[in-house]
Amino acid sequence: MRNDKSEAFVLRKKGLSYSAISNRLVVPKSTISYWFKDIDWSKDIKKQLSDKAKIISTERLKRLIVLRKIKYDKLYQLAQREAEIYFLKNKNNLLFITGIMLYWGEGDKNFKNGAIRITNTDPTMIKIFKQFLLDIFNYEETKIRAWLLLYPDLNIKECLKYWNANTDIPLINFTKSTIIGRRHKTHRLPYGVCTISITNKYLKKKILTWIDLYKQDF
Repeated sequence: MRNDKSEAFVLRKKGLSYSAISNRLVVPKSTISYWFKDIDWSKDIKKQLSDKAKIISTERLKRLIVLRKIKYDKLYQLAQREAEIYFLKNKNNLLFITGIMLYWGEGDKNFKNGAIRITNTDPTMIKIFKQFLLDIFNYEETKIRAWLLLYPDLNIKECLKYWNANTDIPLINFTKSTIIGRRHKTHRLPYGVCTISITNKYLKKKILTWIDLYKQDF
């Protein structure tokens, strides 16, 4: 038996992996694997090493999750502090307060999804909230998304044209419309329903904080 093969067996019995043995003896890993392919006790060591690696990987993942949570908790605490300062300075700003009121009444309150969105049939309401996103959040217009909820008997192009003209949201910002599976007999919603949305959890923390502060201030 080759000397390096004998050494490999000794190292393997000590619980070393193929990679560790390969590095130690400067022998290709493929050769090490070939030497041990039919050795039952080596297969047991392989399983032990695999189980150990899984435990280490799981523990590492848990640590990363904890560290990530600490990181984002600090980030959202910063967002809350910034929101509190901004509220005190701007609570007499008409657009600011109007945006808060709109979101309080119509907005998505689920913080976890990070979506800042409102849905309404009134284009003026959508237009005001768009201006809120632009002026209060300094959000880029190109990143604002909108979409329509329509009945099947409505003309999609005409509806898009209507919402574009009355909200100043560029047509390119509209994503695919959702069509309801039945007709609306009375046509109470001749142009459907519009949703305007951005996704930013940091900013969502701010707007939810502003709503709470507004309630307290009121």
